[in-house]
Amino acid sequence: MNTNRKFCSVSVHEHIYFLTKQTLGLSSCQDVLPIYVGDDKTDEDAFKFLTKGNRGYGILVTPAPKESSAYYSLRDPSEVCVCFITFIA
Repeated sequence: MNTNRKFCSVSVHEHIYFLTKQTLGLSSCQDVLPIYVGDDKTDEDAFKFLTKGNRGYGILVTPAPKESSAYYSLRDPSEVCVCFITFIA
C-alpha cells in the first residue's frame, strides 16, 4: 500500500477551469457550455465561478428553495435527468 499520497487543496472552480481549458483543450472554443450540478454549500464556489464572467451555468438540486449563486434550481435528481434530456433533444 502506498502511504506517500499527496493531497492538493484545489477549489472546485479551479477544477472546472483546468478540465475545460487545459485537459480538454477548449480554451479557444466559443461553443462550449460548462454546466455544474451540485446539491449543497460546498458547490457554491463552482456556481459563483461559472456565473462570474458568464462562463457557464450552475444547477442547484434541493427539495426546498435556498439562496444560491446557481443559475437554476431543480427539486431532485429526476428533474436533472428531465432537464438534460430536454436540453439534448
